[in-house]
Amino acid sequence: MPLLPPSIFRDITREKEIDREKSEFVSLAAHQLRTPLTGIGWTVELFLRKEKLTKEEKSYLDAIHFSVQRLNTLVKLLLNVSRIESGKVSVDAKPVELVAFTSTCIGEHKMLYEKKKLDVVFDKHPQKLMVTTDKNLLDFILKNLFANAINYTEEKGKVEITLQEKQDSVVFTVQDTGIGIPKKEQARIFGKFIRASNAVNTKPDGTGLGLYIVRESVNLLGGKIWFESEEGKGSTFFIELPSISQTHAGEKGLVLQTQ
Repeated sequence: MPLLPPSIFRDITREKEIDREKSEFVSLAAHQLRTPLTGIGWTVELFLRKEKLTKEEKSYLDAIHFSVQRLNTLVKLLLNVSRIESGKVSVDAKPVELVAFTSTCIGEHKMLYEKKKLDVVFDKHPQKLMVTTDKNLLDFILKNLFANAINYTEEKGKVEITLQEKQDSVVFTVQDTGIGIPKKEQARIFGKFIRASNAVNTKPDGTGLGLYIVRESVNLLGGKIWFESEEGKGSTFFIELPSISQTHAGEKGLVLQTQ
């Protein structure tokens, strides 16, 4: 086997060093943003509780509150990326009844999908399904996939969630009749800060971090994720998770922050 020239080793080492420095910067920036954002959010909420606000004042405060929430979401995502890449995320595997867990997740999005008049179907077969997994990671995975299906499906479209029990695993399926992913962009869709071009046009304020964190979370649980998609017709995301995930502690025993 031919040896690589020293210059290539230096290039690879430098690339890794740059990646590490970028991750450290993202983590530092997210931590520094979190405290002032929390303070601003609390202050705005206190003002919004006042009864004697003019319509114009309330409009300004609502706009600030919405912007703070968006920034908080971004900070949480950046912190999650930092924790995953530094190996600091723990997996705390405990018994979970998946049908009830998934139903709760769907219910939390009810206002969003009803507003778009979407036909949301949850195939509850079997009626009960016990697994041992990390609730926090599973919550992040399901909420992100379901939110994507809602956000990128046109009004009166359809979103279907199914559970399938296999011998030593369970398969989640989230299928929608949305905008789909262009074929030439599918290979990169799980990348960090990557969004499909039609997704940017449909929902400009996305971060391109959700699917990256979902994939890494599935990996932490010892599972697999893949998808099928056709632009203009919709997407189907599949997640296969082991029936029993292994508990292990990250470097600092941290967990992902959910939305």
